[in-house]
Amino acid sequence: MTESPVRGSLAVWASEALRRLVQVCVGGALLDMPPLLQLRGLAYRLMFPCGRGLVIGAGCLFLVPHGIRGGSLRIGRDARINRRVEIDYSGGVHIGDDVWISQNVLIETHDHVPSRKPKHEWRIASGPLRIEDGAWLGANVVVLGGVRRIGRGAVVAAGAVVTRDVGDWEIVGGVPAKLIGCVEADTS
Repeated sequence: MTESPVRGSLAVWASEALRRLVQVCVGGALLDMPPLLQLRGLAYRLMFPCGRGLVIGAGCLFLVPHGIRGGSLRIGRDARINRRVEIDYSGGVHIGDDVWISQNVLIETHDHVPSRKPKHEWRIASGPLRIEDGAWLGANVVVLGGVRRIGRGAVVAAGAVVTRDVGDWEIVGGVPAKLIGCVEADTS
């Protein structure tokens, strides 16, 4: 993890505030009706590099908290991001093609480094996360800041708290998430 400055410039704060405002404006349930979903997708494509076929549900928020500098968000083709998903991309997030992220998922890419100082003076460490092609994060999953990769075709069961990397084709679940199976090869 790399350390990021907590206090960003006024331009960093203003840019983040504008992105959040746009997301709140287009994130309402009214735009969940076809063809109005296309308007939401257009707004997100203007803010972030996104592939074709992206569907984003109501109430999603993609943000860089604490005025941290850096970080980017890239979303691949045919991704499905359900309602009320929050993605902290302060460390950088790459979401591959055909990734499904179910409702109420929280993805973090930073951690606070505890010390004996007052909490507002704690250092912040961040790092990148890759969610590879074909992965599926079930409802209410939490991905913590130290995770760097969720593998190709991996499945994270509903309610899991991911504290470590997930390998290709692994099925993980629980708190903390542990290996509970593997996605079977298609033999047809």
